[in-house]
Amino acid sequence: MAKRQRTEGEARRSFVKLCAFFGLILAAFLFVFGGLFSGSAVGSILEIVGKLALLVAIAFPAYEYSRGMKKAWRIIFWIALAIYILGCVLGLLTGIGVINIGAK
Repeated sequence: MAKRQRTEGEARRSFVKLCAFFGLILAAFLFVFGGLFSGSAVGSILEIVGKLALLVAIAFPAYEYSRGMKKAWRIIFWIALAIYILGCVLGLLTGIGVINIGAK
């Protein structure tokens, strides 16, 4: 009996599922350990790494979904992705004390 070969689409979907699975696991552990070190620079760094792991976990499936949509939805995807990354960076900078947003 011949071996069944995977198509390119199946390989891409399995990569997306793998990223989502490990991104979720990594983010969960980093959020727990980041909470143990809350208020410190280490906690802020662990939190940003957890957020970036979630970004990887959701960005690939969201991109695959938006590819099949109209151009407006792809633009919305890229804007939302940029806002998420900006929020992560600003959260890291405020967490380690580089900038103080809202401080008097």
